[in-house]
Amino acid sequence: MLRVSRLSLAIGTYSLFMKEQKNNPALKGLPVAKRGQATAKLYRELSVTEREELAKRAKAAPSATRKKSVPKTKGKEKVTGGGGKRKASEYTEFVKSNISKYSNLPQRERMTAVAKLWKQQKQMRSK
Repeated sequence: MLRVSRLSLAIGTYSLFMKEQKNNPALKGLPVAKRGQATAKLYRELSVTEREELAKRAKAAPSATRKKSVPKTKGKEKVTGGGGKRKASEYTEFVKSNISKYSNLPQRERMTAVAKLWKQQKQMRSK
C-alpha cells in the first residue's frame, strides 16, 4: 500500500515559481510547451539570493492535505421499481436464438446479419 508523506505533499521551489509566473504578461500568449521552456529559462536566471527567498516561501506555503473520505450514512434511500432484472426485449431474445446461425462470421458481421434478419422479419410481420 502506498503511503503519502508530508514531504511528498509539500510544494517545491520550482512549482511555486511556476505558480507565481502564471500571470506574467511576457508568457501570456505562448503555447504550453514554449511557456514551460521560457519559465525554466527564467528560473535558471534567478540569483542565489532570489532562489533562497523562493525556497523560504515554498517552505512557508501551506502543503496540500489529503481529504479523508466521508463515510456514507444510511439516510433515505430511493425506492425504485420492483427491483431485480427487467424483462429482455423481443430483439434481445431474437438475437439470442439466432446468433448461433452465424457462428462462422466475425462478431461485428454476425451482429449485422442478425440485425438484417430482424428487419426482414419485422417487415414481414407488419404486412
